[in-house]
Amino acid sequence: MNLDQLTEQQRAILPTEADIALYEQRGWYISPKVLPDELLLAGVAATEAFYRGEKDFECPEIEGPANDVYDETKALMNNEYVSLQKQAIRDILFSPMVSAIAARLSRSDEIRLFADALMCKFPAKSHDEGSFGWHTDKAYWPGCTSNDMLTAWIPFQDTTLDMGPMYVLEDSHQWPHDEELMSYCAVGNKNLQSFKDYLVQKKQNHKMVPLTMKRGQLSFHNCNVFHGSPANHSNRKRINLAVHMQDAKNSYKPAYREDGSLITIGYERMCRKDTNGHPDYRDPKFFPVLWDGPTATD
Repeated sequence: MNLDQLTEQQRAILPTEADIALYEQRGWYISPKVLPDELLLAGVAATEAFYRGEKDFECPEIEGPANDVYDETKALMNNEYVSLQKQAIRDILFSPMVSAIAARLSRSDEIRLFADALMCKFPAKSHDEGSFGWHTDKAYWPGCTSNDMLTAWIPFQDTTLDMGPMYVLEDSHQWPHDEELMSYCAVGNKNLQSFKDYLVQKKQNHKMVPLTMKRGQLSFHNCNVFHGSPANHSNRKRINLAVHMQDAKNSYKPAYREDGSLITIGYERMCRKDTNGHPDYRDPKFFPVLWDGPTATD
């Protein structure tokens, strides 16, 4: 995708230089409505079909990333690389406005996929059920060199406060990520209050922003921004697609645990290897190019 494939109307609603500067300061951005309803309604139908076990493509290499079996008692479903299994999800991911906005916000002439995650948050039966713990995406990608990677969050329906939207901690990508702060970084930690207590004590001027949106809007956040979401207290499912993206300069670097053992995440086990035997973050099957071209704002 490149600017030549966008209409004049689409180009007109891309982030301006002022928007980009604000994103760089805050670490998050919400777009105007850029995706059509029919595209997202097709995504809802594809999600329901996927949960019934219906796939358009078989991809047996998907081992390691999240791949939940449908079960409403879980409160939260998380399935990665559904774009390799359902065409309608792939169509959303490859919508040119997603990668065009990502390219502009990251000031990159190339955007590559890193992973996609289809999530469904069912109405909660208890206070913390279905919460998604505070974390940064980069904490789970230790082999990535770039700090300008970013994630698009695409809701398939209007997402209101009672549905457990994503919250971001504004400008937290600029905080020192020291040991105490990172001790709260865990998607599985359902006790969101403990981190809030830490913020009151140590980050008294913090700003927690709920990213409520209408269907067709997208949010983007930097890979080092702390974010999480509470339970869904509405009577509706909250379905969204998270699209994790690499900017042009991202590459692989070995990362090690304290005991010296190599850290290998699921994406790295699936993709092809380069001439050094390292995961190839340019593997076109799992990390295809979504945007390739200039993103000038003038």
